[in-house]
Amino acid sequence: MIQTTAIAHPNFALVKYWGKKDIDQNMPAMSSISLTVDSMQSKTKIYKNLSSKQHRLFINGQEQQDLSKIVPPLKYLSKISKSNDFLVIKSENNFPTSSGLASSASGIASFVTAYEAHYNIDLKMSDRVNACMLGSGSAPRSLLGGFVLMDKNDSYRCSQILKKSDWPLDILICIASTKPKKISSREGMEISRKTSPIYNDWLDINQKHVNEALVAIREKNMLKLENVTEKNCELMHQVMKTSSPPIAYKSDVTISCVAEIENLRAAGHELFYTIDAGPQVKIICDPKSSKAIKETITEKTDVIEIVHAGIGGSPRVVNEN
Repeated sequence: MIQTTAIAHPNFALVKYWGKKDIDQNMPAMSSISLTVDSMQSKTKIYKNLSSKQHRLFINGQEQQDLSKIVPPLKYLSKISKSNDFLVIKSENNFPTSSGLASSASGIASFVTAYEAHYNIDLKMSDRVNACMLGSGSAPRSLLGGFVLMDKNDSYRCSQILKKSDWPLDILICIASTKPKKISSREGMEISRKTSPIYNDWLDINQKHVNEALVAIREKNMLKLENVTEKNCELMHQVMKTSSPPIAYKSDVTISCVAEIENLRAAGHELFYTIDAGPQVKIICDPKSSKAIKETITEKTDVIEIVHAGIGGSPRVVNEN
C-alpha cells in the first residue's frame, strides 16, 4: 500500500484576521502577516482506504467523527487529481491541539502537501492556497516559511517577506493551557462579525497595520514591529470582548505573562508578544534575551511549559512509501 507523509509547521499571525468574507469558501475578511514556527509540527500520512467507501480522519490516534475541515479541501483536490479514492488520513501534532496554537493551519497544510505528492500532481501555488483555505483560513500561510503575507487584495496570494536567515529571531511559546478551547475560531469569528460594534473599525484598520508591519519587517525593526503587532493583537481581543456573547480566550496566566513581558522590556530586553484565539502567549525576541525571558516567565507565572522555537520553513514530504 502506497503511503505518503508530509510535515508542515504552524504559523502565528502578527497582523491577524478575525472574521470571514465568505463563509462557504472560508475566505478571510482581511489580509494577514504571520511567522512560521520551526519546532512545532503536524505530520500527516495519507493512503487509500481499502476497507470501506468513506474517508477516515485520525488526529493524534483518535478517529474524528467531524470531517468538516478536511472534506472541502479533499473535494477540491480530488477534482484536480481526478481521483475518487476514499482516504485514510492520520495526522499527529507534537503540540496541544485546538488550543490556540494553530494546529488546524499546520494540519491542513501538511495534508495538502501530502496529497499533492501522493497523486503526483503539480499544483499551482494558487491551488495550494485555495485547498488550504477551505480547511483553515490561516493554513495557506503555513505553505511558506519565515514571515508571510496573505494578501486579500491579490486573490489571497501568499508571499514570503523574509526567510529565517534574513532575521533569525527566537520564538517562545508560553503554554498557559493544553485544554481545547470552548469556542472554535470559526464560530467565534462569526459571533464577532455579527455582533461586535467595533468589527467594522477592525476591518478598516487592517491595511494600515499590514503596511506598518511590512515596513517593520523589511527594516528588521523590532520596536516598529512590537508596536503594530501588540496594537493589532489587543484590538482583535477587544473585538472579541465586545461581541455578544463576549468571547474571552485570555486566562489569568495569559495576563500574568503579558505583565512580565512589560517588566522584561523595561529592563532592556528586546521582545514583544502576540495572542491568538486561545490563552497561549507567543513571545518574539532577540535570541540573546531568550534565556532570561524563559527564566523570568517560568519563575513568575504559572505557565505549564515554554516551547523554545525558531522561525520555520515550508512543508516537506518525508516519505512516499
